[in-house]
Amino acid sequence: MMKIIKFTFLMIIVSTVIFSCKNDDDGDTTIQLADRTEQQVIDDAELVTFLNTHFYNYDEFDFMNPDGAANDTFEMTFGTIEGANADKIPLSSQVETRTITFFDVQYKYYVLKLRQGGGKSYSNADAVSLTYKGQTLDLETFDIILTQQAIGLVTTVKGFQVGIAEFNAAEDVVEGTGGFLNARNGGIGAIFFPSGLGYFGTFQTGIPAYSELIFSFNIFDVQFQDDDNDGILSSMEDVDGDDDVTNDDTDGDGDPNFIDVDDDGDGTFTVNEVVQNTYTLNPGDMEPVYASNEFEKTRDTDDDGVTTITTVVFTDTDGDGIPDYLDAN
Repeated sequence: MMKIIKFTFLMIIVSTVIFSCKNDDDGDTTIQLADRTEQQVIDDAELVTFLNTHFYNYDEFDFMNPDGAANDTFEMTFGTIEGANADKIPLSSQVETRTITFFDVQYKYYVLKLRQGGGKSYSNADAVSLTYKGQTLDLETFDIILTQQAIGLVTTVKGFQVGIAEFNAAEDVVEGTGGFLNARNGGIGAIFFPSGLGYFGTFQTGIPAYSELIFSFNIFDVQFQDDDNDGILSSMEDVDGDDDVTNDDTDGDGDPNFIDVDDDGDGTFTVNEVVQNTYTLNPGDMEPVYASNEFEKTRDTDDDGVTTITTVVFTDTDGDGIPDYLDAN
C-alpha cells in the first residue's frame, strides 16, 4: 500500500491512494491544522537535527564505479552517529538543499543523490517504476515496496513528487538473482521532507500528524503519461510553466488540462485539434526535421537499432499565436 496524497483538482484533499490493497475506512483522523509557516520552521529544525546526527550505509556503495552493476541492488539504511558509528559522515554534509513554494509557503527539503541514473529523464507528471522505503524520522518504516511498482507522480505527496523527478530511469531492467529484476544503472537516492510537503496535520496509519518523512528508492523505468489520451503528454500541459500540471485549467471547468479531453471548452476534443506524427528511423537514417510547432513526445530504440519517435504538432489555424487546442475562438 502506497501512503501518498491524491489531488482531486477542485481542491487538494488528504487521502490514501490504494494500489493493491484496501485501506481501513477509519484509518485517517484529521486534527486542527497548525499554521503552515510556523510548522515549517519546526519541521526544518527537526530535519536538520536528524541529518546532523544520522548517516547512511555509504560503505556498501561503490563510489569508484557508481554506475556499475554492483550498485544496482544497493539498499539504503540509516543509523545514528554514536558509539561504534561515532566517526560516520553525517547526512547533512552529503545532501543537497532544495526549496519550493507550496500553499504559499516556502519549504525546504533535502535530496541525497547517490546515482543519477543513466536512462531517460522524466517530469513529475509521469509515472515511475521503482522500489522504495518510507520512514519517519524515528526510522519507523510505514511503507515498503521490494519489487518495482509503477506510481503516477502527480498523485503523490509533493515532497515525493518533486524529489523523485530529479532522478533518471535505468538504462535497462535486467534479471538478477532469485528471479528478481534489477535496475541497470537506475537512479538511487533518498529525499527528506517536512510535513507540509507530506500529510501535514492528517494522521495516516503509521504516520503521526506533522511527521517529516524519508523516502529511499531505486528507480527502474518511466512511463510518459497522457492521462486524458488527447495526444498531448501530461507534462506538456503545464501551460504556465510552474512545474505543476494540476493548476492549469484553460477553460475553467474545474478539470486541469492534463485530465480534460477538451482543454479550451470549445466543443471540439483536443485530440482533434492537434496532429500526431510517428517517425521510424533505421540505423544510419537522418534525424527528422520537425516543424517549428512540432514537439517530440517519446523516443524508443529496439534491440535492432530501430528508433521510433512520436511527436505532436500544435496547429494554429487562425494564426493568432494560440494553439487551436487552447483557442476557444
